[in-house]
Amino acid sequence: MLYCQELKNKASSIISYTNLGWQQTGIICDCLQDRYEIEIKYSKAIEKLATKLAPINEFFSASFGIRAQLSSQFAEEIKGEIDLIKQLIAQQKATQYIDYIKLWDSQLQSIKSNFKAAEGFLKNKKREYEIEGTLEIAFSVCQQEKLEKQRNKALVCKKEYQQAKGNYLELKQEMEEVLKEQEVEVTLDQIQQLNLQRLNAVKDCILKIFVYESSIAKNHLYDLEKMSERLHDQDQNQFIEEFIKKNKQQEINSVELESFLTKLLDSQGQQQIYTTNIYPIGPERTEEQIQQATQEIQQSPQKQEEFLNFLSQKFNSSTFQLSLQEFIQCTTISIGILDQCYENKNAVLAQQLLQFSFGLFTKDKQTRYMQDMLVNHQIWQYRDYWEAVIINQISKVKKGTKENINTSILIILTQVAQHMLMFKLSPDLVRDIVQKFSQFFKLNKEIAEDLIQAINSQV
Repeated sequence: MLYCQELKNKASSIISYTNLGWQQTGIICDCLQDRYEIEIKYSKAIEKLATKLAPINEFFSASFGIRAQLSSQFAEEIKGEIDLIKQLIAQQKATQYIDYIKLWDSQLQSIKSNFKAAEGFLKNKKREYEIEGTLEIAFSVCQQEKLEKQRNKALVCKKEYQQAKGNYLELKQEMEEVLKEQEVEVTLDQIQQLNLQRLNAVKDCILKIFVYESSIAKNHLYDLEKMSERLHDQDQNQFIEEFIKKNKQQEINSVELESFLTKLLDSQGQQQIYTTNIYPIGPERTEEQIQQATQEIQQSPQKQEEFLNFLSQKFNSSTFQLSLQEFIQCTTISIGILDQCYENKNAVLAQQLLQFSFGLFTKDKQTRYMQDMLVNHQIWQYRDYWEAVIINQISKVKKGTKENINTSILIILTQVAQHMLMFKLSPDLVRDIVQKFSQFFKLNKEIAEDLIQAINSQV
């Protein structure tokens, strides 16, 4: 929306400065007309004076005669400049650019208002879907008697969320189409160019006056300095150039449509890819080949599963050790997959990579663990990611007694809390997440407090 607002501000500023420019230029033309009439009268009067002086002093007579001629020529130049400036104003008004920009601005405001309303509605429906979907998973584990009712409720929320998202995307596309119209930018630039022509015409005319004044007599110097200051105030050429540079087209910021949790809820019940194939990690590959392999795996869920099979094979070996080439390739590919997980909000795949990174290492001059190469990725700093991981693991808890289920949930919270701290999530966020799920599943208060205390001891 940043570009939308700046484009509107640009249009409003240009309209305002154009109207003000017309008004000020009209005043300047009136002043120039007065100066023209003065110069005509002056030239006639000084010509009479030159005629009277002819018998007395030929030098002064000739001098005054030249001044009369220069004054008459100057008056005609002013008349030509007045006609040119008025012609430029009439040309600019005849283009109807201002009316077009006002109509466009009115349409943009209407679309923008609808877009903002749809954005707020989408955020509310997204949150409702996350809450009801999470409750459905929780009830499937803890409260079977409420599951069917909750499932229907979650289904309704999901439908409303998808409808809101579809409406939002339609309005966003409509907004983008309006903003991408080259005609608006071109029209604004044309208005600015016409403003520049008018301002330059005024500037040239005033400069001619200054040159004339300075050539007549040194005693006009004081007036010349005052008029120069006025010229400086009127010269908006530099302002227009800076204005054009400042108002370049910028990207539209839009609301984030998906979260790790909504993606997790959407994937529930979908068939997972299964393969026993193992992705071939070459003994030696150039940096370009590794990048190509990374892109290939990013684009293929099948190859992602094969790559995980390779990591699993190494992870389940007795040594956990990778060769140096394997380590370089695996860390580079893993970072590429994490980038895709962050973009596509895939918490499950990212968690699988995290698990394998704990044990796999290589030895060169020193021991390097895969975990150390992934720890600074941005995905680990999102609370939404860790909550989705917890929900995903809780959804897999086997049914049993309430005590057994609570024990399983407590183990999950303990493990994930340790992972959050290892991957540099804020301790305050870790405590908040653990307390949130402990209260939600009504875990034993003493055990939950012991877990919080354990988190505090590791900070």
